[in-house]
Amino acid sequence: MTEETTLQQAGIAPAGWVLQSHPQTFSAHAGPFYFREEGAPPGVGFFSEQHHANLGGIVHGGALMTLADMSLFDICFRAAGRFPAVTVTMNSEFLSPAPLGEFIEATGEVMKAGRTTVFVRGVITAKEKAVLSFSGSLKRLS
Repeated sequence: MTEETTLQQAGIAPAGWVLQSHPQTFSAHAGPFYFREEGAPPGVGFFSEQHHANLGGIVHGGALMTLADMSLFDICFRAAGRFPAVTVTMNSEFLSPAPLGEFIEATGEVMKAGRTTVFVRGVITAKEKAVLSFSGSLKRLS
């Protein structure tokens, strides 16, 4: 049993991560999601559980894309501060299967921050292995 599995079973966030608390949102149903503490590099993650699985017994692509979309916002907000925004585009490439029972983590960087649009790229990893690469853009709302 890995340390991450033990933490998951105990309901404890990994060191340096904070559990998101938005009980009435889609992300609450799709997660639970953890965010790196303020001041740290961007990072959103979850412990992959059975409800994240597809019929093949690995993490469903939709769960990974939800994580990537949430990461777009975390990456932007850490670089440019919080602002109201919506996802305009999101692209993804599935690189390898994401296993159940592990901590799945997304991180990335802002490529360009314009007045109205912010462009981001990132990668999702499981056990330090890339499972999905993604890019996308957010539109700032007034």
